[in-house]
Amino acid sequence: MAEAVHNYDISELSKLAGISTRTIRYYGELKLLPATDRGPGGRRLYSNDAIERLRFISRLKHLGLSLGEIGELNDSFVSGATPAMLQQLEQLLAVRTAQVSERILELEQLLNELNKYRERIINKQ
Repeated sequence: MAEAVHNYDISELSKLAGISTRTIRYYGELKLLPATDRGPGGRRLYSNDAIERLRFISRLKHLGLSLGEIGELNDSFVSGATPAMLQQLEQLLAVRTAQVSERILELEQLLNELNKYRERIINKQ
């Protein structure tokens, strides 16, 4: 049986997704989360898909992708190009992985320097 279509206003969507209405509006401005309809008084209305889309955006942000990169993936998602979207996601994650690895090396070097400074301080006491 197909899932019933429900239109949520922005406050309902905010509560369901745990994201502020301001963030939802911002995502709308970036075309990451378009409203599916307008209700009385011009209120934005969102379908069931909006909750899943917000979760998708949150997961990708957590992985370190920028909103611009998420927008590129979102365009692929909207067009239904799932294999292309997955390939693009893999490429973006490969770049992000390289960046994180580089940052880890920098942090390890910083940790070594800090430990050397601590040793000097301890030896002077």
